[in-house]
Amino acid sequence: MIKRMILKTTVLLAGSILFFSCAKEKKTHETQIHHETVEAVEEEGVNYNVTDDRTAIKFENEMVSSLYTHYLAIKGALVNSNPKDAMTHAKALSNTISEDENFKQLKATAELMALTTDIAKQRDFFSTLTDETIKVISQAKIASGEVYKQFCPMAFDGNGGYWLSDSKEIRNPYYGNRMLKCGSVKATIE
Repeated sequence: MIKRMILKTTVLLAGSILFFSCAKEKKTHETQIHHETVEAVEEEGVNYNVTDDRTAIKFENEMVSSLYTHYLAIKGALVNSNPKDAMTHAKALSNTISEDENFKQLKATAELMALTTDIAKQRDFFSTLTDETIKVISQAKIASGEVYKQFCPMAFDGNGGYWLSDSKEIRNPYYGNRMLKCGSVKATIE
């Protein structure tokens, strides 16, 4: 009986130690991620969005070309973990979009992104912005170039997230320089 009590107490104690050490490790990891994100913002002149090969894309519709250019600028700001630039480019994107009913969700998402400097919220909005941009460009005619639809399986707690790029090389807007090359090309739009 005493041996069982000692064994139960030992198991409970070991479980408690394991639980609290994992919780501490998670908190340390979250603090480290926050610190790295802030650090990336403070590194002036570093552009993590640079790739060796980019495709110059031109749509037959000038508004779609402009919209995609602003979208890529937002993506670049998120890759660089720069919420102020993401805000600026989201505002420019919103101003580019017409009041057409087909662009209502895209415009609203860009406007929301332009209102916050919280990079986590911007990245959440960027997922919706990507979905809406895909709808627009899939209906548009491409005069030249290619658009790469890319995917990170780890974004959003393992649910994954898509984005569009002008390069086959991965530059992850959901994690920035913490997981810069996490992802793969899932489709090419021509």
